[in-house]
Amino acid sequence: MSKLDLFVPQKRKTTGRRNDKVAAQIKELFSLALIRGDFHSLQSSKMPALPSCLVTITYVDLSPDLCNATVFFTTLDSGTVDETIAFFKMQDHFFKDLIAKKLSLRVIPNIIFKIDKSIEQASRIDELLKNDGLTK
Repeated sequence: MSKLDLFVPQKRKTTGRRNDKVAAQIKELFSLALIRGDFHSLQSSKMPALPSCLVTITYVDLSPDLCNATVFFTTLDSGTVDETIAFFKMQDHFFKDLIAKKLSLRVIPNIIFKIDKSIEQASRIDELLKNDGLTK
């Protein structure tokens, strides 16, 4: 092995087309469940209610083996992020059941919910560019 081989970028395992399709289907299932409010029938007195702000599923990142799904979401009110994550964690069984009923997968993925900060970062970058006079 020559010294030049050390600088060759490592090939990363890319996700396939099936992975992208399943991630898109999971995103659609979750979005429709939020729109219709299907999970309200499962709430009890100890479960937190979905915050009254608008919640948008922005992206689903699925592991290559389809065992883990990270669901990214945004809310209009940044103060309700913790409440929304608590609600999603309490409704984890509902979302897994939804995936099992609607998609024919061998393994139901573990679901992790995270706030999508890309919109905040984009607006911050836009604000910095405006302050520097680089944009109109």
